[in-house]
Amino acid sequence: MVDRSELQQKARLVESHRQHLDELQKRMEDVSSVVSEHQITNEILTRLADMADKGEAGAHVTIGSGVTLHYKHQGDDQGTALVDLGSGVFGERKWSEAAEIIEKRKDDFIQLHESLLKQAGSIEERLGKLATEFNLAAEKLQTQNQPTEESTSTQKPSPKETNESKPQSRRRGSMFGGELTLDD
Repeated sequence: MVDRSELQQKARLVESHRQHLDELQKRMEDVSSVVSEHQITNEILTRLADMADKGEAGAHVTIGSGVTLHYKHQGDDQGTALVDLGSGVFGERKWSEAAEIIEKRKDDFIQLHESLLKQAGSIEERLGKLATEFNLAAEKLQTQNQPTEESTSTQKPSPKETNESKPQSRRRGSMFGGELTLDD
């Protein structure tokens, strides 16, 4: 026996899982953006270190407001970059060392993304099961309520007429079909 409160509880669970899945997908997009940024930073630092080895390191550095400075590194020693070492502490590191730090961080973010992807997969699987349970419970509730609805009508069709007159392939969630949806 399925009652409306049980059905509403299943609907709330489905909606809760959908919201959690949406949040995870947003986090995955954010992590992907950070990974891309780290990849670009790593490539720039690696190129600068390679160019310094040849004695010809230079770049254009955007400082904001549409202003770009031309940067030319003198000598064949690597330049340095200020790197956030964590907790707001910055350290001066050679370009190649900074590139290694950035590469490690990028790998950590890739692992985080993979973890979020696994979580999203398990939530999607659970969401599918919950939606199936909801649909089955809704069908049970509807079939439980059908006899009482038919007995209150002024004209009682015979069981044969009832089966033949109702189409078997009604769409779920139809506005006028009288079927239950997740909003019920």
